[in-house]
Amino acid sequence: MATQIGFFDTIQMENLYTPSKNHSQHQQPGSTSKVRVIIRVRPFLPHEISSKNSNPISCISLLNSESVPSGDEVTVHLKDPETSRNECYKLDAFFGQEDKNVSEIFQREVSPLIPGIFEGYNATVFAYGATGSGKTYTMQGSDELPGLMSLSMSNILSTCERTGSTVSISYYEVYLDRCYDLLELKEQEFLVWEDKDGHVHLKGLAQVEVNSMSSFHEIFSCALQRRKVARTGLNDVSSRSHGVLVITISTPSRDSVGKMITGKLNLIDLAGNEDNRRTCNDGIRLQESAKINLSLFALSNVIYALNNGMSRIPYRESKLTRILQDSLGGTNRALMVACLNPGEYQESVHTVSLAARSRHISNSVSSAQKNTTPMVKVDMEAKLRAWLESKGKTKSAKIKSAQRIVGLRSPFNGRTPSSVNSTMKLSANLDAKLVSSQSISNCKQRIPCVEGGNLFNNGGYVDPSMQAQDLAVAETVKDKSEAPSEGDALESDTFSVDEPVNDEEMKTINSLNSIHLSPVSEKITGLRSPQREVLSPINSNLDKTHLVSSDPKTPKPHFTPLNVENKFQGECTPLDKFSSRSSNLKVS
Repeated sequence: MATQIGFFDTIQMENLYTPSKNHSQHQQPGSTSKVRVIIRVRPFLPHEISSKNSNPISCISLLNSESVPSGDEVTVHLKDPETSRNECYKLDAFFGQEDKNVSEIFQREVSPLIPGIFEGYNATVFAYGATGSGKTYTMQGSDELPGLMSLSMSNILSTCERTGSTVSISYYEVYLDRCYDLLELKEQEFLVWEDKDGHVHLKGLAQVEVNSMSSFHEIFSCALQRRKVARTGLNDVSSRSHGVLVITISTPSRDSVGKMITGKLNLIDLAGNEDNRRTCNDGIRLQESAKINLSLFALSNVIYALNNGMSRIPYRESKLTRILQDSLGGTNRALMVACLNPGEYQESVHTVSLAARSRHISNSVSSAQKNTTPMVKVDMEAKLRAWLESKGKTKSAKIKSAQRIVGLRSPFNGRTPSSVNSTMKLSANLDAKLVSSQSISNCKQRIPCVEGGNLFNNGGYVDPSMQAQDLAVAETVKDKSEAPSEGDALESDTFSVDEPVNDEEMKTINSLNSIHLSPVSEKITGLRSPQREVLSPINSNLDKTHLVSSDPKTPKPHFTPLNVENKFQGECTPLDKFSSRSSNLKVS
């Protein structure tokens, strides 16, 4: 037996929905704004009247309709004629089953939002309800009775003639949780992005400028033919996607010349939630119904999170909630039109319950004109100069910094530029003499320090084609790698002939300057590069005498490594020395 709920018990259960007098048409822009929720009950259809013996009874009514003042909240009473169940909800406005209630909704609820759009504010009007409750009719209307989209466009165009504003429209749908542009001839998907402030942007959505109602009807009618509709068990022409019409208005600013203020009006026709047991959907219709129900369920989760003050609002659960992000807890003024079927009690309860929770959501309404901050050009050079002066960076410090930069040039780049002053030349000459003297002393004291051998440690292999000149170049590179400090070696490019040098120093300087001309020295230098060290094999603890060649077809005999020092004493030829040292370079 179903539990009956009395009228006063229902009022106590709905104490969460307190009265609110923040109507959208009476609000001053710039602060918080409550989502305004109104009820529209569609008339009975001819087949519904015939099925009820020409005497259908509506399950929706307005309590104390005569005593409710205009503009104040109303109490909507829902009563099931079969089970005597009844519930009450407090909302902002109620529009009954009159045929012309759409035009009345526009005059009382939508028309007050339009002047704010010309001032840079955004507004959203969306129709919510079950399938077959009259949402598409409310937004699109018919040829005889235009809907909110046509009425809004007519009002905006008439206002543009007085203000000199321009209007452009965009129309798209959210089908199977994907966004498609309906103004394009071919089906084209676009992306939904968010900026750093959390505002939603539609990447790749087309805009078409509109100058008259005739051009609007022509463009809009072609776009409507591309929207997904199908026949179901409850509706002959059921919307299978959420349709969104975006009207963008650009108004010249009165404060500055050449600046435009942009405002948007979003008119959203939501697809209705469906009971597949009644609609008998299958195949693609069933997939469409599942996506529609999931998106509407995500919408209810967002409303629940906003009402309970949760830290995370699940806007990203669906494309629909991301599009409505600016309207629910965002920066837009929002109006929800809850459409009801007078003959379906349970569907009406679900719709009104979510609508009553939505009216407690607050939006931080702000103008695009007030949000814009002037872009001031920052002189980064002046800021850097001021910072250097505050840190005591004088001109002498800058000269020293330039000297360090020139000193760190590559030794293979030749002489220093002629633009360097005499002070820098003197410092470079002194450094060059110091490096040259160190190089000469290293040449006199150089001794072999590592065992010699070829690549496979099989003994000393001598290439008869190697020349003594290459050996001298290799020894010079070896001496250069054994330099005491990196800074001194890097500053070797600053050799100058301005200061007198002896013959021995001049030979050393010429050999260093000609290193890059020898192909053998370039090869040896490449073997010493960090990349070569990375590619070198990993050292192991195995005995070197047990290493064999990697080629199984050409085995090589086992040789005992020679003692390099003894070999140098016995065979102190330049070719023997070069062979041993080149082998060491390859192994290292």
